[in-house]
Amino acid sequence: MNSRPDGWGRRRAVGVRQRVFVVLAAALAMFALSMGGAPSASAHASLLFTTPGAGTSVSSSPRTLTLIFDQPVTLTGNTVRIAAQNGASAAVGSAARDKAGRVVTVAVRQAMALGVYTVTWQVVADDGDVVTGNYQFGVGPRASSRLSTGSLGASATSGQAATTVLRWVLFAALALAVGGAAALRLVGRYRPDGMAVPRSWMLPASLAGTLASLGLVGLIVGEGSLLAAFVDPAAGELTSRPAVLALVEAGAFAVAAVLGRVRPRSSWMPLVAVVVAEGWRAHPESFLPGWGALATMLHLVAAGLWAGALVYVLRCVRAWRSAPGAAWAALTTYAWMAAWLFGAVVLSGVLSALIVVPLDAWVTTDYGRLVLLKAALVVAVAGCALAARARLGGRRERGLPVRLVRAETWLLVGVLAVTASLTAAAPPGQTAAALSAAPPPSGLVVPIGARTGQIGLSVQASAGRVVVWLTAPGADMPGADAGYRLAATLATPSGRLRPLRLRDCGVGCFVAPVAWESGTSHVTLRADSRAWDGGTVSLAVPWPARDGAKALERTVQILRRSEFTLYERVTSDTARSGSPYSTHITGKYLLASEPYSGGRAAYADLVPGPGGTAALLIGYPSEKVQVEFALDAEGRIVRETETSPNHLVVRAFVYPEKE
Repeated sequence: MNSRPDGWGRRRAVGVRQRVFVVLAAALAMFALSMGGAPSASAHASLLFTTPGAGTSVSSSPRTLTLIFDQPVTLTGNTVRIAAQNGASAAVGSAARDKAGRVVTVAVRQAMALGVYTVTWQVVADDGDVVTGNYQFGVGPRASSRLSTGSLGASATSGQAATTVLRWVLFAALALAVGGAAALRLVGRYRPDGMAVPRSWMLPASLAGTLASLGLVGLIVGEGSLLAAFVDPAAGELTSRPAVLALVEAGAFAVAAVLGRVRPRSSWMPLVAVVVAEGWRAHPESFLPGWGALATMLHLVAAGLWAGALVYVLRCVRAWRSAPGAAWAALTTYAWMAAWLFGAVVLSGVLSALIVVPLDAWVTTDYGRLVLLKAALVVAVAGCALAARARLGGRRERGLPVRLVRAETWLLVGVLAVTASLTAAAPPGQTAAALSAAPPPSGLVVPIGARTGQIGLSVQASAGRVVVWLTAPGADMPGADAGYRLAATLATPSGRLRPLRLRDCGVGCFVAPVAWESGTSHVTLRADSRAWDGGTVSLAVPWPARDGAKALERTVQILRRSEFTLYERVTSDTARSGSPYSTHITGKYLLASEPYSGGRAAYADLVPGPGGTAALLIGYPSEKVQVEFALDAEGRIVRETETSPNHLVVRAFVYPEKE
């Protein structure tokens, strides 16, 4: 038999068209990568913010707990549990999600005594893994000394080992079924006279895939435990997105198994649904919707064909060992196909890795190191493949490179194992992932307002976080988006300087985690937008906050009985300071037009100063209005700074001298 199989010349002609296709596919992949921009979410649900804040204490028992995740999550039967230090559990209601599925709230049904409490949470992520974690908060001022400030605790994937094994079985089954079907058509023509082609493994592979998919469903309804799936299943989880995708995969494998008996040539078709479901489930889709799924599908098909076809060709070589010419033709034809598949695997793998793992996390995170291990195995596979192809291109007297091909097969088994581990591992968290809304404050809030250029800043500092809203004239109209940009730097009381990791939480809304130190911190904000001039402003944040509700009532009472000369300056652009004017006025007249006239505010904090003086900070978040009063030793207002979405008002109060 000739060293090149029949049809070689025809395939070389067709190869030109295939090269064009590969070039176009590469261009499409690079376009997808360029369109990706910053990742938008983390594929393993990460807990971002809590109320009460993780690692902080509140003065009294909270009525509700709020947990905010970076992606939509599915609730489990034990979504939130609370335990005191003595092990006693606090009674909580059923957990509920918001419409976006990212904010989970649970009511606390009993008053919690003073002390430290541990919250254990469990949710199902978009990729189907059951993620659990815990954190602590305290009730009462003494609890703060026993807490790890700002820590969100540890999180892990429940049933990670079982998930890895089941996904390896699923990937191997898909590869053997699809790759075997392709190889049967590709090399079956070289069957020697009087010899049979190896039987397809479609039936056993499809059955294995069905069982693996059902096992993944079991992990979801068993909340990470296959045993619990039989003993105490959470049947409601069957309607969740991850469970539905796993059921689709199980159904597709089952249909393929049936077709393998009645219509073998068409049995691979239902497995397209498995590839699509895996594309929608896998990590890249969560980071880069649409393009991520396409990259995963390409990678899965190419790797499956490569590995599965290689196994089938090895079976042919063994079955036709008495006809070396046919075995040589089968290996040579597979080598031609595998070269294209290798390019597709590398291209889609690199694309998927860059979508999920930032370059600076390839060495510093466990997920990144798994990606590097997979890359090393692929390089080893390529080395074996090139060595085998070199043998095939030489003299036939040297014999078939069976050992090299077997090594390539086992290395591909390792690649599938690492791929299965990656699906169960948590990718590096993305610090820039956007939130659907601002997290609620935790404990007392320090409200601070400022204006820089034409942009107003409304700041809420609370336990574990700071939220900043940017406003500009007319930019808060429905559908308006001024293209706000914000950068923030924190200077702690101890003198440390670090940038804050800001996340978008809506139009003009930014949030960052902050572990406040005792004392006065300074937050420097650099705000800008497409349509409005901004600038840089530094704000002082006193911590911890002290309740100033009674101080506000007393201040308003004193103001109501007073008369004074008022010096006032109003501006909507700090680059063009308005001219001050003065008037003699009574406090009763002034209060008639002020939001604090009733002596109430959503937030009120008192900051004591030297010699009996104080600063009083109040806020009205719904109107994005903040007021800072400077009080003298008698409790009178001597200076006021009021910020609103459109104006900055600065006032000085001069009282008549006492006779």
